[in-house]
Formats: sequence, C-alpha cells, structure tokens
Amino acid sequence: MTEKRELEIAGVHHISIKARSLEQMEKTVDFYHNILNMEIIRKWGQGDSSACMVDAGGCLLEIMASGQEEDDGVVNHFALATSQVDQWIEKIRNQGYAVTMEPQDKLLPAQPPFPVRIAFFRGPAGELVELMEERKE
Repeated sequence: MTEKRELEIAGVHHISIKARSLEQMEKTVDFYHNILNMEIIRKWGQGDSSACMVDAGGCLLEIMASGQEEDDGVVNHFALATSQVDQWIEKIRNQGYAVTMEPQDKLLPAQPPFPVRIAFFRGPAGELVELMEERKE
C-alpha cells in the first residue's frame, strides 16, 4: 500500500531559457512556435524585458530576453508545479537550503493575465528552482 504524502509536486511547470537579446528571444520563439509547432500560451513585457511561454507538451518553455552576452542559451531555472508553495518553502528552509525569494502572489501582465504564487530556492547543486502555483483571477 502506498503511503499518502503530505506535500506534493505535480510535475515540471516550465523551463526558463534566457536569450541574450530581444532579437535572439524573438528568433527563439519563432523557432519553437513556427518550426517545432509549439503553441504560444502567453507573452508579457516589452523590449529587453519581454518574455513568452510556449507549450512543449506536458511542460512550458519560458523564453526571456533579459540574458547577458555570456548567458547565450542558458537555462535560467526550472519551475515545479504545486498547490503548496508555502509549505514546500518551509520544508526546504528547514532542510537548510537557501530560499532566494519568499512565497508571493504575482499577476504577470501576460496576455492573457497570469495570476501565480511563486517562490525560489537553490538546490543542492546550486540550481535555481521555482515553485509555482497557477491561480484563478
């Protein structure tokens, strides 16, 4: 018999890719959307603060224009889907891992608007991990 777990991760929500410029971001979005036929889910920001999410089938790719020259094609972070952001952060902190952003509600100014509860922490290899709960408006 499987023991019911108190906290649950539902899966990978998204993987974030930092392009080094708006032009490279637009080229990256074009590649995933027009060549690999991935649907654009939402866009937000302007200029070097632009970002976009495309459906990669079971996971989203978040493509951002805010990278630096040395960040060419860098995976910035990955996000785990959960409805228990606060509880996970408490557990992670109690295990001695660095919380880099406390849980907070955000309304990403995407089209369509994207209400979320998020937090970030550093994993054991130094990886940046986001916990994300999609919310209803």
